Formats: sequence, structure tokens, C-alpha cells
Amino acid sequence: MAKTISGKLLLSKQVSRKDRILLVNPPVEETRYSWRRWNQPLDLLKLASLLRSKIGCEIDLFDFMKPDADGHVREEWLPKDRRYHFVEGHRYPMRRFGQPYSIFTNWLSSKQAEHGSRAPTQVWITSLCSYWFLSVAEVCRIVRQTLPDAQVVLLGQYAQLMPKHASDACAADFSVSQSVPLEDATSCIDSYGSTPPPFLALQLRPNVAVHEVQVAIKEGILDFAFFDDDVCRDGAEPLMRIFADTQDLHKNLRYHVICGLNPAQITPAIARVLAKRQFVELHFEEADAGDSLDLDACRQARAYLQEAGMKLPSERLSGFVWIGRPGDQLERLIQRSFDVLSCFGSVIMKPFTPTPGSEEQRKHKTYLASIPHQNWSPHFFPFAELNGISRDEYHDLYRVAAFLNEKVRDRSFDFLNGTLGAQMLRESLRREAWKLEPTQVGLTD
Repeated sequence: MAKTISGKLLLSKQVSRKDRILLVNPPVEETRYSWRRWNQPLDLLKLASLLRSKIGCEIDLFDFMKPDADGHVREEWLPKDRRYHFVEGHRYPMRRFGQPYSIFTNWLSSKQAEHGSRAPTQVWITSLCSYWFLSVAEVCRIVRQTLPDAQVVLLGQYAQLMPKHASDACAADFSVSQSVPLEDATSCIDSYGSTPPPFLALQLRPNVAVHEVQVAIKEGILDFAFFDDDVCRDGAEPLMRIFADTQDLHKNLRYHVICGLNPAQITPAIARVLAKRQFVELHFEEADAGDSLDLDACRQARAYLQEAGMKLPSERLSGFVWIGRPGDQLERLIQRSFDVLSCFGSVIMKPFTPTPGSEEQRKHKTYLASIPHQNWSPHFFPFAELNGISRDEYHDLYRVAAFLNEKVRDRSFDFLNGTLGAQMLRESLRREAWKLEPTQVGLTD
């Protein structure tokens, strides 16, 4: 059973410059994962920098989820005995996104054979989502078997949000319940060795982010994704500073705003920055006004972008619609989809699950207590029974989005006027091509 420890105590008491620390980002076992190309262990990259500068120890990195040069992440069916996962009678095809465990095992064995006493003394394993704990536990098992003398440390969301579960489920020595302070740490890109990733994640800390962009460009990295819950915080001053100090560093610099962009916060000044050619992706979050969509905020954001010179509709622009939240109503979700589509030209369904310890989880604690934690994955729609909406109906919403996006992009008809759109939509949903198996609809990568 792992001992729970804080990040500060881990660094001060359990690490020395004599250590050789291997940092691991596990694979993801899921039924679908449209955003896999943006899975980057930002915490590990910053820890690598901190461990080198503050402790002076050796570090190495194995990132199962590292995309190739084209942004693709390897995916495979899970073994036959685990190929399908059943939730309330619904069958989900399951895949592993990322490198196979066998490659990791062989890599560890070669480290042991080639370096002997120089093999890793500690292995630190991160996690992005707590409900993906099975792959975390499997990586722990492999490390224990291959490097029996190495100390295993659990980091990330799983260890922080569910320390007891992590301690019981994983063969680790320590489970870090409070993260290591990393606010001023820079991402250690060279921990990837001679083949850097195709993009780098950024946080809205201008002094750090600008330096990271400068270093990354020298390594041939030109794509940057913001990993922040509020991209326009502080009036978007941090975002605008980063852009101002980096826009002339390379003619092909590209920024991706994949989350945290609230349409209600967009001002003409912010729009003038976001409309720049360097911002190649802008995904707007839902703007709620009580129980309804703040359509005025969405329309205003669109208008500001047009005034700033962005040509619309544009493939750079899209809007999210949450599905799977407690209290969902199908009619309302469909209406929101049309509203978001009319504003941003593309709609992306964003499945919901509560974060352990959050207000939403505490509010539905009794209901969620009967659901195995793996089934909290948003793709399994844990609130389906509470909402009285079947999982097939939720899956239909993905199909609706794919259909509407396709029709808007080729402008084959005006779905907002008349009945042709509704008729084509009904016919489309009956087509054999919309089956989830063996291939799934992917809205975006």
C-alpha cells in the first residue's frame, strides 16, 4: 500500500542528486479519445526541469502518448478478453491509445541490461484523469516486475483526487496527494531526447511561456496549445503579452486554444489578438445564462472576431456543447447545438463527468457511489440513468454534430430555414454509416 505524501515532502526527503528518476506518462484505455494528440504530461516536463535545477539528479522520460511528427497517436484494440466494456447493458468497444506496454517493458529491460547500476532508482508516474486508473496500475505493475529495486511514485490527478483508491489499486511506494509547486518551472523539452514532440503545452505565465516558446522553436516545434481553464483571465493580459513577445519569432508559429475560452469574456481588444493568423484553433466553451445558453455572448464574440478581420465561417472556429450533465434534456441539447453552430460554424459535443471532490460530485454522492469509478468516464455517460436519457440517444448527439458540421462546411443547404435540414438529419441517422462499431465518429483530433 502506497504511503500518502505531499509534493514538497517528496522533494525534500525522498530525492537526492544520486537518484536517477524515470518520468512516465501512461497510455489511455478508453472507448473514444478525440483529443489524444493534445495529451502531454505538462507536470512531468516541468518536474524534469525542477529536478535538474534544484536537486541535480538525472532524469529520463517515457511518454506513451507522444504523438508522431504528424500529430498521430498510436491506437490498438484491447486484448480480446477486454475488447468490450459493458455499462448497464450497453457494449463499448475499448482501445488503448498510446504505445503498447510491451514496448515500455522492453525499454525498461534494455535500460537495466545496458546500464546496470545506472538504471532508474525511482519511477514517477503521472495521470490525467482519475477514471483512467487501470493503465496507471498496469504501469506500476510492469515497473515493479522489471525494476524491483526502484521506488515507485504516483503523481497527477488520480493520486491527488483519490489518494486511498490510488494507494489500494497501485503497487507504488508513494502517492502524492498535494502537487509539487511548479508555477515558475519551465518545461524541459530535451527530456524527450533527440526527437521532440510536435507541439508544446503552455500555461498563462508570460515570463515562463515566452522562454518555452523560444526554446521550442529552436527544437523545430511551431505548434503551441494553451492548457488553462480561463484563457482570458485578467482581461487576457497574460495571453496578449505572450503573443506580443512571440509573434515575430517564426513566420509559421501556430497557437491552439483548445479549452478555457469563454465567449462572454471576449472584448474587441481580445478579438483583435485572437483573429491573428497565428491562432489557428479557437474552441469556445459554453456560455451559460442560468439554465439557458448565453446566446448574446456567443453572437457578440463572433461579431468582435468579424470586426477584427476574421473571415467567417472559418475552420479555425468552433463551440462546445456539454452533454451528460445532471439535468440534461434532449430537446435543450439539440437546440443548443443549433445555436452554437449558428454562431461559430462548428459544434463539438463535450461529454461531462464530475471531478471527485467537486460540488457536482458531492451533490450526487449517493447516486455516484454505486457506479464503479472506471464507469465515471464521460464517454460512458454516468448520469444517463439520472437524466432518463439512454446512451444510444447520447451517441446520436455525436452523430447529429458530425452531420451538421459536414453540411455547414459544404453549405449544401440552410439548416436553419425550412424543413429540409430536419428531413436529411432523420434520414442520416438511419443510415448504416452511422454505426459506432467497428469505427467511431471522430469529430476532431
